[in-house]
Amino acid sequence: MKSRMFWALLIGALISGGTAGAQTIGHAAPTVAAPGSGTTIVSGRPSAASDSSHSYDAQALRFEAHWGSADIIRGADGPVIGTVGWFRDFDVEKLVESSPRAVTEARAFKTNNFRGSLVGGLGALTLVTGAILTANSSNNAASPILMIAGAGAMAWGAQHLNSGYSALSRSLWWFNRDLVRAGKGN
Repeated sequence: MKSRMFWALLIGALISGGTAGAQTIGHAAPTVAAPGSGTTIVSGRPSAASDSSHSYDAQALRFEAHWGSADIIRGADGPVIGTVGWFRDFDVEKLVESSPRAVTEARAFKTNNFRGSLVGGLGALTLVTGAILTANSSNNAASPILMIAGAGAMAWGAQHLNSGYSALSRSLWWFNRDLVRAGKGN
């Protein structure tokens, strides 16, 4: 009976992992190239435009969250600039470098995202290890402790991931706020 629980957990984890990977298909970040240069641009500096509202609409940043990741998008209909999320490294600091406050929040995002991903992943591994030990009918007193510690680490990691996405939102807000001021000639 306990081996059935193990196989059910294993199959559920494989299906969850497969669907999480399927959500990122088609959301790959296309490169944004400079006209005629063939080089990739990942700068947050706004380009000069004659119409400041048009410039803001084209240069403002936003993000769309998906399960476990977020696409950073330039403009209302613009390209995906990068993807951030669990164990993904995209330099948000470089993207928003024109706004000092946005860079500070981007650093907070980077720290919280890394900590949350690492501790949440280790917590999941610890929880599964405890479940496997329990499923093998071992009379090990560490099994429930492993499961409780794993669940706690996953919750702590989820809290840091949530804090990280809040910092990402604030970072993009500060960048967009300073973009408006730059558009007004300030």
